[in-house]
Amino acid sequence: MKRKRHAKDRILFALPNPPGQNPGRVYLNWSGDPLVDLEHVAEGYRSVARDHLEHLKADRPRGLYAGDEFQAYPVVFLYRQALELSLKAVILAGAVLLAHDGEEPMPMRKLMKHNLMPLFEEASRIFKQMGAEDVWDLDTPGLRTQDDLAWVVEEFDSFDRGSYTFRYTIKTDGESPSLEDPFEFDLYVFASTMEAVIERLAYIPEIIREEMQERWEAGYEAQREAWASADYD
Repeated sequence: MKRKRHAKDRILFALPNPPGQNPGRVYLNWSGDPLVDLEHVAEGYRSVARDHLEHLKADRPRGLYAGDEFQAYPVVFLYRQALELSLKAVILAGAVLLAHDGEEPMPMRKLMKHNLMPLFEEASRIFKQMGAEDVWDLDTPGLRTQDDLAWVVEEFDSFDRGSYTFRYTIKTDGESPSLEDPFEFDLYVFASTMEAVIERLAYIPEIIREEMQERWEAGYEAQREAWASADYD
């Protein structure tokens, strides 16, 4: 019979000892708002990837060494996670806006999949509903329109549709390489592009929440004025 383990018995996720006096202490899932937490986790993935690249640049001022190519796997994977979660955060925040306008938000079963392009398309629908389609203009050559960004996302999906290509070096058959051919690219250019895209996405959920707050306040004020001017005789 399997013995029930208590918090004090944990080894891997050991509690701080003594409580409150451990420099490695973290306290997760306390905010009561998993949507905002999702945004913070997206930023966490991004910051870890960015910090690691800055370390590589500082350590390899003349260029990456042979063997450093394996560093690309976690960097690309972390940026992909950051992009996916950033798009999902926009969609979850925007679902309230769409519902308010009588539109049907993306079903949760589709939202929880890992393909990037459907997420990008739903985020674009939300921006159009807000009248903010220029949000995709990143003031960078090649990243100025929705079509430009769609091409970037579609390109990422073409190489890593399910978020497995840079997580493993082999496919689920245990033999085939996750990348079909020798795959050459500039890791620093990749990271620069991802930084620009994710930076833009990061503040959108808060803008949507502010937009909804303004709509609700305007609706409340309109209702108050209607009640004040109503003729009850």
